[in-house]
Amino acid sequence: MALALQEYEDGLCPNCGQPKHEAMDPDLADEWTTMAPVRDYACTAIARAAEQNKDADHPGALAYVVGLREGWEGRLAATRAERAPASE
Repeated sequence: MALALQEYEDGLCPNCGQPKHEAMDPDLADEWTTMAPVRDYACTAIARAAEQNKDADHPGALAYVVGLREGWEGRLAATRAERAPASE
């Protein structure tokens, strides 16, 4: 199983994640499209922290641990309940 997974992963483009045999096929050059970008909010939090520390001593040596704030489940449920249609 591990060898099969390794073979599969080796066949993927490291940048786009698509199968290399399709991603690099010139006959498919005009067939690729993208969706509207989506925001990764965890990466946004890391980028904000890095920006705040850009003048620190050796900022590239800083590692940022990302996580959800305590009580996030309740706030998420409340936000989604507010957005839910009244008919539900």
